[in-house]
Amino acid sequence: MRRTPRLLLAAACVLAAGTACGSDKGDPVTAPTFSTVVSPTAAPVESASASAAPSPARSSARPSPAAPSWPSPADCVSYNPNNLTVQYAAGIHQVMDGSKIVARLYGGPDENVGDQGLALAKRYKRHCFIGRGNGREDASAYVFDYWRDSSGRSTTIPGEDDACSSYDRGNLQVNDMGGGQGWRVKDDDNVLHVFDDESDARDGRLVLAKYGRICRLGNPPDDDQDYVTYGK
Repeated sequence: MRRTPRLLLAAACVLAAGTACGSDKGDPVTAPTFSTVVSPTAAPVESASASAAPSPARSSARPSPAAPSWPSPADCVSYNPNNLTVQYAAGIHQVMDGSKIVARLYGGPDENVGDQGLALAKRYKRHCFIGRGNGREDASAYVFDYWRDSSGRSTTIPGEDDACSSYDRGNLQVNDMGGGQGWRVKDDDNVLHVFDDESDARDGRLVLAKYGRICRLGNPPDDDQDYVTYGK
């Protein structure tokens, strides 16, 4: 009997789909099996019952912006608290850092307002303002000042207790005074300060909400409200 060459037998095995062929040792060859590989990135297929189930609540990927902690942009005078002096001329005490004016306080030559302003300025590194540059006739009445960046010094301000008054910082209201008179921040009937417009008033409220007492230094003329203010 004539043998089929191995080459022809291998070819016959390839052509015979699903047919088992013997090896040259006579062992059966198992047909290859195939399994489905699921990609690890592929989303699983949900059943009808699973798709009907409510999806769990998801939080937003983008957090809500935090409320600003100080007025921005800030209008401030930066200075060196270790380099301060006081100059007096024509009813005004000026706290100076070299040739830079840090604060101006009204008062007579024998009054201690210069010492008060100096002690206050030494506590901080920046004197900031809201409303500078407003176009009102009595512009200084609509300027509110506050202080930032502690120097780490706890100075004594002469007569400070008499210069300060308390308010409820959780009850601050911003109101339009009407008639073009500007805006104000108040605690019920206690008006803390007046401002040129609503934006300035809201910035003022932001600062005042950090404290529970407002202090005013200086003795300006009766028709002028140019005090130096700060919070405690």
